[in-house]
Amino acid sequence: MEKNQEKDGSWYGRWGISYIYGTWAAITGMRAVGVKKDNDAIHRGVSWLEHIQNKDGGWGESCKSDQVKEYIALRASTLSQTAWAVDALMSVYDSPNEMIDKGIHYIIQHIKKRGWTYTYPTGAALPGSFYIYYHSYNYIWPLTTLSHYQNKYK
Repeated sequence: MEKNQEKDGSWYGRWGISYIYGTWAAITGMRAVGVKKDNDAIHRGVSWLEHIQNKDGGWGESCKSDQVKEYIALRASTLSQTAWAVDALMSVYDSPNEMIDKGIHYIIQHIKKRGWTYTYPTGAALPGSFYIYYHSYNYIWPLTTLSHYQNKYK
């Protein structure tokens, strides 16, 4: 897993857009199989997520990331990408911190809003050319993350 990590600390993800999804999958996967939270690769991945958090508390990545194979900020947050980032952070931290709390707040405040990021595609069908807006992503991932938060910290 570590050999696939980018120099900035992120991982490319194949089915979601792209580096937030890949970093979530890598960190939560490593933690699930017992990799310690102080592992260097996990630490670098967490630092990368911290660095790209938006001022509104969420995370958002452009489909262009997938096309150029490097992280491109969306300049807005999406529910699914925020949920992935928060879930990754929760797999590492024993108690909530400011980043996690801001992400949870973003999810709660935006889960019923229908702005342009609501239908922004966060799934990749054919990387580089065809992206998918999954109707369920705005519910499945945020609700899963909220459940993980509730079960771990409350």
